[in-house]
Amino acid sequence: MASVLVLKALHIFGAVILLGNVTVTGFWAIVFYRARNVVPFARTARAVMLADWVFTVTGGTLLTFTGIQLALHEGIDVWRTPWVRHGIGALAVTTVLWLVLLLPDQLRMERLAPGDDAALRRLFLRWSVVGWSSTLALFYGLWAMVTRS
Repeated sequence: MASVLVLKALHIFGAVILLGNVTVTGFWAIVFYRARNVVPFARTARAVMLADWVFTVTGGTLLTFTGIQLALHEGIDVWRTPWVRHGIGALAVTTVLWLVLLLPDQLRMERLAPGDDAALRRLFLRWSVVGWSSTLALFYGLWAMVTRS
């Protein structure tokens, strides 16, 4: 029983650090994008990358590992349980978007030549739209899990 409570606590902790990181990172990226004339945006992109490796990867790993363990323990048929399927789907879609679009754009923003504001604007806009859409998908996954719908 205690091990199940630990798994549940770690599952919730994973959700908190993942959702907290992507939300707060998006907010601070906007703040520092607006101040890019004072603070070079490459520093912001580097900080986003570090936060992703520490919090996004950790949170996603905890969610995945503990979710699998909890489903096995509870005997949940993952593919026939809508709320689990929706939560997994939201995490899977956002993971693919993160790997295919967001991380490469972060690397591009980090490596842009100082003063290339047109390229930064284009990359930041796509990164923001995809990132906030992914964040909303993660919140949907959380909602599906909490409400079991």
